[in-house]
Amino acid sequence: MKNLKLGISALALTVASTVFAQTSNNPWLIGVGAHGVNHMAVANGGIGEKFNHFDKLFNIGDYHITPPLSKLTVARHLAGPLVLDWQTSVGNVPNPRFDMGKEFMLMTGLGLQIKANKLWNEESWFDPYLRVGASYLRHDYTGVIFPHTDAANEDILLNYDENAGAPKANHFAVPVGLGSNFWITKNFGLGIQGDYVSTPFNDGSNVANFWQASASLLFRFGQRDRDKDGILDKDDLCPDTPGLPEFQGCPDTDGDGIPDKDDDCPDVAGPVENNGCPWPDTDGDGIIDKDDNCPSVPGPAENNGCPWPDTDGDGILDKDDACPTVPGLAQYNGCPKPQEEWGREATVALENILFDFDKATIKAESNAKLDNAAKIIKDSQGKFVIVGHTDKKGSEAYNLKLSRQRAAAVVNALEKRGVDDNSLKSIGVGEQDAVVPESASNAEREKDRKVIVRPADAATWDSMQKRDY
Repeated sequence: MKNLKLGISALALTVASTVFAQTSNNPWLIGVGAHGVNHMAVANGGIGEKFNHFDKLFNIGDYHITPPLSKLTVARHLAGPLVLDWQTSVGNVPNPRFDMGKEFMLMTGLGLQIKANKLWNEESWFDPYLRVGASYLRHDYTGVIFPHTDAANEDILLNYDENAGAPKANHFAVPVGLGSNFWITKNFGLGIQGDYVSTPFNDGSNVANFWQASASLLFRFGQRDRDKDGILDKDDLCPDTPGLPEFQGCPDTDGDGIPDKDDDCPDVAGPVENNGCPWPDTDGDGIIDKDDNCPSVPGPAENNGCPWPDTDGDGILDKDDACPTVPGLAQYNGCPKPQEEWGREATVALENILFDFDKATIKAESNAKLDNAAKIIKDSQGKFVIVGHTDKKGSEAYNLKLSRQRAAAVVNALEKRGVDDNSLKSIGVGEQDAVVPESASNAEREKDRKVIVRPADAATWDSMQKRDY
């Protein structure tokens, strides 16, 4: 009973003090079960004795099977295919090889498993392994008398070296064997294991050697998720920071679809093309620098982020300017005022200009009209022909001469007011354009007595004399 209590204490110590795990996904395994011990399949060691007892390895009658809960395994996955375990077996076990009755047996120690399923799938239901261990074995052989023969007195089972001293109760054992786990679920399965247990430092004796077979119920647990994001550490690229499944457990703080670990600007959303940073808009025109042909100067999207130019500086953008290289006015689509318009304005300014009766002398009260017309012509910087008209009263020849004289008088008056003398010429057309009949009143014929300012093209200008009289 004392020895059995010692065995139970060893089992409890194994559970309480071992912190080993089974796989990288499930870091803990505990197995509880039963074991069977076969001493009869161990070959005798005497010279000339029978060595081959291998046939007894598969004879169930040669196994002493202990009750359930007589074996405990606790294991931890180290790395790759390697697993470190602590196995403890306990029970009252006989050794019929020496006609020894039941003696308390305790074997406990560490073992290294090399798993085969790492080659195809660590989480496979089929989980075979090779195991090598180093254990403390308690099985008392001090009561056995050597040399010893079997019951039929046929075989010398062991010729014990008398110089080696009395048989021992405590042994250093090396179990070597094969096993496999069969996982019914990810966390529950069955395990079987077979070992040959040798005592290499037992003074050359194999007295305490035996074969052991065991079967256990297995429980895997302890999945690790340090950041509590629901993604196991083994699958989590950011195991200490809660993250998202689509990024293998890494966070995406700014929600731009780029995990923080790959995001140069984790707190500000940005595109993948710019490593998770927003594209800058240096000039603040709403067009990001990469698409902005003028990133430091605000401009519209229609002009690729550049301001529209105003080449002639007239305040009308080139895109809206029909004359982008010449200053102009908005009402003329950015072009200068047409010469026709200058002529029309000058004609209006000279409307109802007054001459002395039947003469080409301009009356003083028309000075303001001449001043206004001179300013218009100077501003235009163009070339004009002053055309004199008369009504139909009088002879045609007389009217033609008078119209020429009056047109020339207007030219002289304008030149005196600063108009370039190379920008004006004059002609008279007499009554050819008159529309009011000669019989009409003087007031009615007044509309035919006029001076018209007409722009001149180059060909017309070159063909004319300075004065047409």
